[in-house]
Amino acid sequence: MNETESSGKRNFLGLPEAYCAPELSYFHIVPVPYDLTTTYVAGARFGPRAIIDASAALELYDHELAGEPARAGVATLREVPVDVDPRRMQENIGTVVESILSREKVPVVLGGEHTVSLASVKALAKREKFMVVSLDAHADLRDSYQGSSLSHACFLRRASELADCCAFGVRSLSKREADHAGAAGLSLIYADQLVGPGTQEISLDFIPEHIYLSIDLDVLDPSIMPATGTPEPGGLDWYTTIDLLKRIIKGRKVLGFDVVELCPQPGNPAPDFTAAKLVYKIMGLALSSCADQGEDRISHGKKETEEAGR
Repeated sequence: MNETESSGKRNFLGLPEAYCAPELSYFHIVPVPYDLTTTYVAGARFGPRAIIDASAALELYDHELAGEPARAGVATLREVPVDVDPRRMQENIGTVVESILSREKVPVVLGGEHTVSLASVKALAKREKFMVVSLDAHADLRDSYQGSSLSHACFLRRASELADCCAFGVRSLSKREADHAGAAGLSLIYADQLVGPGTQEISLDFIPEHIYLSIDLDVLDPSIMPATGTPEPGGLDWYTTIDLLKRIIKGRKVLGFDVVELCPQPGNPAPDFTAAKLVYKIMGLALSSCADQGEDRISHGKKETEEAGR
């Protein structure tokens, strides 16, 4: 079995073969159980499996979109082999993502820590121009952290060397990071700016047509997402996050995305389910934006998923 084959075991959404065969699927789930540079609460390596397992309990119908995004096809690939060398780990992830992109599919990376996102950015940067749109409690703009330039605290700094970047929901950063963002012209939209009626007044015109989304789950408030390695108070609630994502994605093409930093808590499955639902919601919003541009990837002749065995 190579990196691009379906795992045959864990399957996002628990889909029947007609909807999860790699050659037929628009989205390709890439689980990356890696958390080598975690600095507070370890365990994000268990996040991908927890998200995939929880996803089997999701309803496939999205009432807001009046459709089933799963009909576009969602393949679940095998877990990317973990390497203790951060650079080799980047290469392992990059090989898988590049293969997905070469077939004009959309990679959906499930972490693991935030450094796993960098490999997707690198792979995309070889192909076209786009912006990395990060939702994260932390700026992740350190040049190095604890002696590593490939730490989770350096994700956006490394990504900004490859593509234009912006970040939403930030509420924890060092002065040096704030200074760097200002000097580099990198847009940081802080969490307090996204609360209340002022949210709709924030212009998103600076975001181009092609984007890569990177979602660190600690952007959510710990009241609904306590299961992260570095929780921060003052985060976004569910509807604020979804409304923001709707605005970011509408009229744009999502080239790929990731959801990272779930640190599962035994006995508390709610965060796992929340993360899985967020992944599926982003898929739906990305497909809806495609449809707005005349590219309908949901209604392409397959039977209803319930009739197909789900």
